[in-house]
Amino acid sequence: MAWQELSITVPHEYVEPVSYLFSRYGKGLSTELAARGQVLLRTYVTTGSRQRMARIDVGIRLIASIEPIGELQIHELPEDEDWQNAWKSHFRILRIGKNLVIKPTWLELDSKPEDVVIELDPGIAFGTGYHPTTNTCLQAMEQHITPGMTILDLGTGSGILTIAAMKLGAKSVTALDIDTQAVSAARRNFRRSGITKQVKLAQGSVPHPTAPGGKFDLAVANISARGVVDRCPFIVEVLKPGSLFIASGLLGSQKPEVGDSVERLGLELVSEWPEDEWTTLLYRTPAITVT
Repeated sequence: MAWQELSITVPHEYVEPVSYLFSRYGKGLSTELAARGQVLLRTYVTTGSRQRMARIDVGIRLIASIEPIGELQIHELPEDEDWQNAWKSHFRILRIGKNLVIKPTWLELDSKPEDVVIELDPGIAFGTGYHPTTNTCLQAMEQHITPGMTILDLGTGSGILTIAAMKLGAKSVTALDIDTQAVSAARRNFRRSGITKQVKLAQGSVPHPTAPGGKFDLAVANISARGVVDRCPFIVEVLKPGSLFIASGLLGSQKPEVGDSVERLGLELVSEWPEDEWTTLLYRTPAITVT
């Protein structure tokens, strides 16, 4: 069976709709940073998949009518190469922060004693560590997760942040995502990492039965500015007093909008991790005042 590689370069704000098109009608999804403010996305279809190609083409044309984006590029793969091998070739071992290492399952690692290795098969879900928001979330978590913490991972994607939390010493993690494909990919990665007993994985968002009030020491939401604004009242409800909230998936220009919504609920900005046009924000909930 012959395969074609489809690729396109788009602004950050159009990664989500193009990713949906590619994951819905293609096989596999990879993302990587291109020029400043741009992301290169790839997927694969079989040669002759006219209906799938037509739907992708229509979707790209609709997006292009709103915002100028790159041309959809089509590359014929050699007959002896399938989409799985072609897709995997775009990933590499990635070192983040002080000791975190993201290792795709198919690559070998010459590890160091201090390495905290996160091994995963990204599947078609987001969360491989290559995007600035995932990268900076991992940096924030490495600096602030301490042994025994209970963690909420909202928008878990591939499950990379949940796996990192467990590797960093968390006692347990509740992982939620609204996308069924993300939940499936996360479940596979949790099973491979041997953490299924310590993780509660479910489809949905907060409020959710698996995330009761006042339970968590730290919540991380790598979703979007609108998602953080909409969900932050419910996130605050499930956090303990004096706990931490990592908000990500945000463009730097969206920081004031997010800050207004989060700080209105009494949270204080502690730190931030800007990278390219993106930023990750760390907030702390008020501690109980003893009178």
